Amino acid sequence: MKKFIVVCCLLKAGLNVNGNFSLPDTLFLSADTVYIEEIVVSTHRAPAIYSGLSRSVTVLREDEIKMLPAQSLQGVLGHVQGVDVRQRGPHGVQADVSVRGGSFEQVAVLLNGMRINDPQTGHHHLNIPAAFQDIERIEILKGPGSRIYGPNAYSGAINIITRGFDEPMVSGSFSGGEYGYFNTSAAFQFQTGSLGHRISGSYGSSDGYTDNTDFNSSNLFYTAGFNKGNTSFDLQAGYNEKSFGANSFYSALYPDQYEEVKSTFTGLNIKGGGDRLRFSQSLYWRRHYDRFELFRYEAPDWYGGHNFHMTDVVSLDAGLSIPRAKSITAMGAEVRTEQIFSNVLGEKLDEPVPVKGENEIFYEYFKRRNSVNLFAGHTAYIDNFVFSGGVMANRTSGLSWKFFGGVDVSYAFTPGWRIFSSLNSSMRAPSFTEMYYESPVHSANPSLKPEESLTAETGLKYSSGGIYANITGFRRYGKNIIDWARLDETLTWESKNVTQLDTWGAELSFAWRNFSDPESFFRSADVSYAYLSVTRQSDEYISAYILDHLIHKVATGISHRMPGNIDVSWHLRYEERAGTYTDFPSGDEKPYKPFWITDVKANYSTGNLTIFIEASNIFNTKFSDIGNIPQPGRWLISGLSVRFM
Repeated sequence: MKKFIVVCCLLKAGLNVNGNFSLPDTLFLSADTVYIEEIVVSTHRAPAIYSGLSRSVTVLREDEIKMLPAQSLQGVLGHVQGVDVRQRGPHGVQADVSVRGGSFEQVAVLLNGMRINDPQTGHHHLNIPAAFQDIERIEILKGPGSRIYGPNAYSGAINIITRGFDEPMVSGSFSGGEYGYFNTSAAFQFQTGSLGHRISGSYGSSDGYTDNTDFNSSNLFYTAGFNKGNTSFDLQAGYNEKSFGANSFYSALYPDQYEEVKSTFTGLNIKGGGDRLRFSQSLYWRRHYDRFELFRYEAPDWYGGHNFHMTDVVSLDAGLSIPRAKSITAMGAEVRTEQIFSNVLGEKLDEPVPVKGENEIFYEYFKRRNSVNLFAGHTAYIDNFVFSGGVMANRTSGLSWKFFGGVDVSYAFTPGWRIFSSLNSSMRAPSFTEMYYESPVHSANPSLKPEESLTAETGLKYSSGGIYANITGFRRYGKNIIDWARLDETLTWESKNVTQLDTWGAELSFAWRNFSDPESFFRSADVSYAYLSVTRQSDEYISAYILDHLIHKVATGISHRMPGNIDVSWHLRYEERAGTYTDFPSGDEKPYKPFWITDVKANYSTGNLTIFIEASNIFNTKFSDIGNIPQPGRWLISGLSVRFM
């Protein structure tokens, strides 16, 4: 009887989940979903039962995000096991995010299941057109995901799920703090007939925590949708704009750098079907502008001018799933176009194109590539076993067909306990910057090959009664790895498929959640540890990026309730990084120093009003996690949010 209930809930909920896509092994609930602790419902490629999870996935829900001492997506991700966030600018300005020792180019970033990776450079992957307050859940797949999401999910995938529009509501928030920090946001949810709407906007700014680190940021996001029978429709549109002082972002020789970025996004999801066949379709377009100034103020005579880039990504994704009593078969296809107009990146245009909003500035270079991705997979539930396997076939402009697949298996030997193993291959196409960037100290390489990998993973996990624990080990063999490399310090850097990497690691975590009991003093506790070792075959090359991984990462947290409806959370994080950086002005190569960071946050809630105060880096630790860029010391922020209706 128990198995029958699980399967029936799975079939029903797979049709009624507000139109969002999500990872195939994660928590994905909606107002129409029947919740049983053993299951999780998802709609990307095929639904999956949570108890049969055969991969390493972390899900951050709304109540957990609310308790974290963070005011941005990158701040939240910094607390996740196996995720490496290297900030150039805090509070959502710019950060490079990677998973399990991969580079910042090797992770797929998705907004409601739609892959929004920027083809110019991974530095722009987190420029999403939604405010931090719009985020309802974050799902992180640790390990290769190309057979599900296509290229870019080389070492992992991060899926950002925004809020739905299930009931009329008006909300607003305001916060302020040191260094002239200011942030405000508002959201409106309403119905027009059977159509639900949500409109949200935000604005944030700061004077900067040191010279040339000021920023301004704004977001506008709109979603609309309805369900009719077994069919759901979901429309999304968003705009993001940021301008910021980029102190030493790309070179410590020039601390007065400045950057402006803008992104627009439009996406449409349609899903439907019945008990025997379900379908999903998505069409989306993302445009991103980037204006980079090496000199914000006075430029020397030799300076040739600012860099301008405009990228477009258009994707059509369609899928079918066939559910059975003890199995699910899924298949799908994606047609994707990526292109760039630039005054420095790409191939020479016959006719230059004017840069919108600029006087006598032209895009002189252009590059487009098309790709087709075909997916097929099958999951079978046999007693206490879950078997799943799949394959992706990829064809990218100028390359022949390539196939990447994998298999996962898990076994529940007692209620709550499950052992799992997987073997998956993956790939990543080079970015346009890696292919075409040229400077006095760097040579371009348009002939770069895609990166490829094979990853084996095994682990043991426990989930029951608010307790979650896992121990996982993995090994990844990567070939054709792209890096900036050179044979001698006197030579220029060049983008090259320079080496093969052997990466292995171990992860341990324990978490306890008790948010449902308002009388309990302790609300949650967690501790996690991740270890990484990366070795390469081509030791003769000097590497710029690929070996700067985290060796050790420890993250702990505890939250408790104080008298007066005050919830307090304490978080302690330790990071030790491999690799070195060139110090300026000395010019010496220096290793990264390990550091501990302590953050605390307190929330007071009464009715629809919440007031918070947050102190990050309370011991004012001096540290750098990328190059010569110093990170902020102690930073106090407080604010409030209110909800009406």
